[in-house]
Amino acid sequence: MTLRQSSTSDCITFRISVNNLDLLVKESQSKQVSLNTLAKQIVNEHFNWHSRAAQAKLHYWPKSFLIRVINQLTNEQLCELARNTAKNDLVDVSLFLRGEFTIASLSNIAETWLRISQMPYRCEVNADFFKIIIEHDMGYKYSYLIKEISRYLLDVAFGANTSCDITDNSVVIKLHS
Repeated sequence: MTLRQSSTSDCITFRISVNNLDLLVKESQSKQVSLNTLAKQIVNEHFNWHSRAAQAKLHYWPKSFLIRVINQLTNEQLCELARNTAKNDLVDVSLFLRGEFTIASLSNIAETWLRISQMPYRCEVNADFFKIIIEHDMGYKYSYLIKEISRYLLDVAFGANTSCDITDNSVVIKLHS
């Protein structure tokens, strides 16, 4: 292994199997990014999420399983789950993954989670608001749960001025300045 240091990044040479290299090349081509960019993304995702996810008590579940479980809950149960998740779980996750519990750290965690889970989303920022639109395709009750978690975190925990619109398969969270 050779390592050469520059001012903002390091250059490293390492060996991987031909099969894995072929897979990386195909993925970089399908994503229309260079092999170097893809490798940087993989390393960043590892250190920003995957290496700490299990320690932060985050686990992967099939989407269909989550939909079935969430659809069994009443709106009252969803509100209780949202409150407990926001109050007990997401504070610890934010502290563990980002070292702080702030709107910025939660926003970063949400964007990382959306990107890694390949859930379509879009962020809009202007002088008056920050808006995130999430398309999850998991049904109304999932939208309701995300809305309630967001409301509890932003409105209750941080006293922020927010609004949230939901449909069967999307959530729009708007943080007003």
